[in-house]
Amino acid sequence: MKQLMFFCSILSVLLLSANRAFAFNFGFVRAPDWMDPYLGGLVVVTVVFWLGLAATKPSGVPSKQVRYVKISPTANFFYLGMAFFFAIMMVMLFTGMALRRYAEWTSAA
Repeated sequence: MKQLMFFCSILSVLLLSANRAFAFNFGFVRAPDWMDPYLGGLVVVTVVFWLGLAATKPSGVPSKQVRYVKISPTANFFYLGMAFFFAIMMVMLFTGMALRRYAEWTSAA
């Protein structure tokens, strides 16, 4: 429970901060500032689906092999939801990186 409280407090500080020091810029991976809430929301939704999958998958099956095993409809829902939102997040991340690079190349940023 302490780890969950720590995770939620750190996440709220990072997502709700208006300070530009917390801008999404990790060297090569950087996106426009207006995409931060969208990417943060997708990270939260993906983590929720991942935790749901971890709670509903069969206990003897490693997370990497869930797709090869017959699982319950609830676990399948969490698995497909996690994959769907993770894919959307990656598409938005790479699109944001391309937009940021384009803005830098055209001196718009």
